[in-house]
Amino acid sequence: MLTGFNTDIEHAGTTYHVQTEDKGRSNPLVESLVYAAGEILYSRRTPYHDLLAENVDSKTIATIMERQHHAIVEAIGAGRLRQLMRHDQVADDDDTTVSHPDAVAAAPSPSSEPSLDQVILDYLEAQRGLAHLILRATSDHDFTYGGEAAVSIIAVDSQSNQPLAGVQVSVLFKSTAEPRRLLLAEGETDAGGGFAANAPLPVYNGGTSAVVITARSDLGQSEIKHLVHQ
Repeated sequence: MLTGFNTDIEHAGTTYHVQTEDKGRSNPLVESLVYAAGEILYSRRTPYHDLLAENVDSKTIATIMERQHHAIVEAIGAGRLRQLMRHDQVADDDDTTVSHPDAVAAAPSPSSEPSLDQVILDYLEAQRGLAHLILRATSDHDFTYGGEAAVSIIAVDSQSNQPLAGVQVSVLFKSTAEPRRLLLAEGETDAGGGFAANAPLPVYNGGTSAVVITARSDLGQSEIKHLVHQ
């Protein structure tokens, strides 16, 4: 089951980490968090409880996650983080955003700042016609401790949706327990944009672990994270 996206992006000498996760059908929210130096600077939450009545499938939720994640990453890469942080605590029926309190205190009044949606729309309009790297799973990924990690993904161009060959891919096991970081596989996508690998996973040793699949190319970086379960 797809659990989230993780991207590290550098701007003006600072590396920001953007994490997007689905909180599940018991708490139907897609949450994105922006970190720097271990501190949460910004968050955005998009509820989808209204879609549950329509028997929404996991692919639709994954699309919501992907769009929200990449829109925030792209806005940060364009130098729009300060605008995101200045947007004071806002809550309505469709979305909740929270910004760093220090940034809010130093910011102009909320009425003078564009909303996150407007920031993203402005950026996407400016970037119209430019392609980005998108990473998608081509089979169900279900990772268990002590089992085998069977990874199958495809890298595509966000504009044309065409497969991308030669994209560098790494598969990492990351955990709050030991081993904390383990390279499971690496390589590059084939002529059809695909990458597949199999590797043994460590046995359960406490904590929380995830398999993180990262792809890098001239179009940027994309990541998918899957939790490992017992």
